[in-house]
Amino acid sequence: MAISKTSSTRSMATSLVRKAGVRMTQQRRAVLETILTSHDHPTAAMIFERTKAHMPGISLATVYNCLETMAETGIINHLNFDNGPSRFCPNLEPHVHLLDDTSNRVLDVQLKPGLRPEDVFELPEGTCVTRMDACLHGNIPV
Repeated sequence: MAISKTSSTRSMATSLVRKAGVRMTQQRRAVLETILTSHDHPTAAMIFERTKAHMPGISLATVYNCLETMAETGIINHLNFDNGPSRFCPNLEPHVHLLDDTSNRVLDVQLKPGLRPEDVFELPEGTCVTRMDACLHGNIPV
């Protein structure tokens, strides 16, 4: 499946990588564009297949290296759900994930407007939440 390379996606990818202080390579741009245009929290294997469709020479090892660099620098979120394969999420806004127990579909779930994590969870006094990594499990209606 080829991805749509809009100028806004390419610009966003370049901006995110530069902001993180990482050198932009063709491979990083291609992998990040794949993630930015995916709405299904893809696995590394899915990202490899999608990226390979428009960059045939890219290797799986290169995709893994790109994903590791981008996750370490905060460009994307690296998600681990139970014993399943890692998935990747470009949404850097505070949110949690909803994993469908039947289909393994993953959705982003935003906090209701005006709420902060501190409003939802009983946290120790003085805690400052810098990011959320929660996963809700259930059945998502089709």
